[in-house]
Amino acid sequence: MQMKNELRRVFREKRKQISDKSAKDNLICTNILKSDLYKNAKQVLCYYPLADEIDTKLIMNTAIADGKKIALPFCVDTNGNMEFYYINSFDNLKQGAFGIMEPEVEICEKVSDFRHSVCLVPGFTFDKRGFRLGYGKGYYDKFLKKFTFNSIGLCYNNFLSGALPADIYDETVGYIATEIELFLCKEDNYV
Repeated sequence: MQMKNELRRVFREKRKQISDKSAKDNLICTNILKSDLYKNAKQVLCYYPLADEIDTKLIMNTAIADGKKIALPFCVDTNGNMEFYYINSFDNLKQGAFGIMEPEVEICEKVSDFRHSVCLVPGFTFDKRGFRLGYGKGYYDKFLKKFTFNSIGLCYNNFLSGALPADIYDETVGYIATEIELFLCKEDNYV
């Protein structure tokens, strides 16, 4: 746990120093938008970015224009449980847990069918096996464990790590999108 916390600190600092963030964010989003994973999905499970996270608004706006459904996570409790709700616009959001913009569950429909979904997963860093280092609350690990669909970790290319420390409850993503490429994660993939 201490090693993961130290890595979080290191990558939090690296995020503050990233150059050309907006351009890199757009390239990451473009790599996702031109992929078959996106094209074949009927709904996109996304996240609304914090200021230092990879900005996903291009993906959300494009998906809405393409007639796809967009869903964002809502933190149900502090035990790592979250649910996704459809949004029609950013007006359907309000500030929720941990300062994150979340769907207004009173007016948004809860996602109950995850078939034909692609899930975009944030993180400080990923390794090429698909393990991620997030904020340490376990929300995405618990969610990814329950469902079988395509998942894409969003990561700056120079933030890719060698083998990250992984615990039994850590879940992997299937793919990683960087500003350079989108690739399939494999157990024997190392940076």
